[in-house]
Amino acid sequence: MCSIDNTKRIATFLEVPLGKVGYNSEKILTRTKSVQEPSISGFSSIIQSLIRETKKSSIRQIHADFETECQILQWLDYAVLFVAPSNKDKHTAKSLLEELNFYLQSRSYLVSDTLSVADVVVFHTIHETMANLQPLEKENFLNVSRWFHHLQQLGEVRQGKNLLNFSTLQLLEWATGTHT
Repeated sequence: MCSIDNTKRIATFLEVPLGKVGYNSEKILTRTKSVQEPSISGFSSIIQSLIRETKKSSIRQIHADFETECQILQWLDYAVLFVAPSNKDKHTAKSLLEELNFYLQSRSYLVSDTLSVADVVVFHTIHETMANLQPLEKENFLNVSRWFHHLQQLGEVRQGKNLLNFSTLQLLEWATGTHT
């Protein structure tokens, strides 16, 4: 989901102090840096403000290119509009995973050929959906599984979340145990 926790994780990835984050009276995610500055509402807007504030050279370099920055912004919106709702509906999740699986067929990352904020946002937003899949289901989405497994190996991305199992050896153990 596009939650407070995910927003904190993305701020940590970007090495930016987050300030106060919560939901306003309309249940919209809101960030307040200080009393002097206006609050920022909406997940995508908050992430964009964090990107502008980061001093992380790898992120600043990616955002130097206007086209790449636009693609990243599209992925932020995609995370809010399509990925987050998939956590609550198995049929929506399946469609989303099929779409992402096709997109990642010839790519290692969502934008360009390097890790970007788009990957981190979608990783944290899709984590719950991936955690709910059985190993055999993950095999149906090999490209998403490859991408997700790669990202979860990066400590700066995973940030203490549990490693998800992508091994079918676990299935083999279950199968031999049931056929005795």
